[in-house]
Amino acid sequence: MRPRVYLDHHATTGLSAAARDAMRPLLDEALVGNASSAHHFGRRARSLLDDARIAVARSIGAAPAEVTLCSGGTEAAHLAVLGLGRGAPPSSLWCDPGAHPCVVAAMEALALERSVALRWIPTGGEGAVDVAALAEALTDGALVALSWVQHETGAVLDLAPLRALFAARGARWVLDGVQALGKIPVAVAATGADAVTFSAHKIGGPPGVGALWARGGARLAAVLPGGGQERGLRGGTENLLGAVGFGAAAAEVPSRLAAMPAVGARRDLIERALRAAGASPSIVARERAATVSHVAWPSGAAGAELVAAFDVEGVAVSAGSACSSGRARASASIARTYPAEPWRASGALRVSLSPGTTDAEVERFVEVAGAILPRFFR
Repeated sequence: MRPRVYLDHHATTGLSAAARDAMRPLLDEALVGNASSAHHFGRRARSLLDDARIAVARSIGAAPAEVTLCSGGTEAAHLAVLGLGRGAPPSSLWCDPGAHPCVVAAMEALALERSVALRWIPTGGEGAVDVAALAEALTDGALVALSWVQHETGAVLDLAPLRALFAARGARWVLDGVQALGKIPVAVAATGADAVTFSAHKIGGPPGVGALWARGGARLAAVLPGGGQERGLRGGTENLLGAVGFGAAAAEVPSRLAAMPAVGARRDLIERALRAAGASPSIVARERAATVSHVAWPSGAAGAELVAAFDVEGVAVSAGSACSSGRARASASIARTYPAEPWRASGALRVSLSPGTTDAEVERFVEVAGAILPRFFR
């Protein structure tokens, strides 16, 4: 039996050896202290937590005091959006139409709470932000949420014109960096954003832990008040085991970035195979992360059918975000980004790689694609 091939790394990627090795000693201990306790065990836990925070901060070019550890990218998004929105009520709310569902949910919750309409940022060709149209509509004091690397297409946001626009209008903005870390260079302070979100399991860390970077001086209200942990911004005992794994994975970000040219070369091989095998697919052409191909066909099978066909052959791919996959409906993020081309959301295949993806895995995908796609696109 052939080994299964996993090409869904934008959903989650494997736990790295460094993260596993860092976490194992804690798993082997019968007692691990609470980082809020004053005794020896608590001080040791606090030291481990501090070390993890330093490693995460270093990977994003931040000061450790600016990093809040939380339960993942979803909590980080809610803390960023609701925390900023409650800290200083916004005049208007604007959301990237291609934003991850958790970001959209946070913006919708704030819109309801503040009785402010949520508006979608205008986009142009290939889903890029229409900066001129946004500048015309944006009000002073707005709160804006954007994706740095779009989670399905991998498209990379052009920060420079937005940074200038938001500074001129006094707008505060949240940047979803979950798919950016480890794929493109990240230096949070230079983005101009007020807050940037991250998640460990996209870079080889464990699921269930993430981080929010907030610019110094940003007025951020707690969303989960409790025992005063994380400088009062996020109540609840810290996930020490997850944080240690996150820190170890974050320390490997430079090596992940160094591997991106090789990852991109493998991605290009996949795209050539897809073009050769099936009915002129559309592939996002704008600047994007090296790790992903988002391919769609104007006619033919639904994405869910293609995913199932690949899975039968032992190849794991997706039709979009893991938060939407498994449901018989098209990606809302892609549908909003390409309103005139609904087939991009319903007939899509997302193939995503990591630095650990091998040539053999790519060759197997190419072999399976060559056998499957002609059945759907004749």
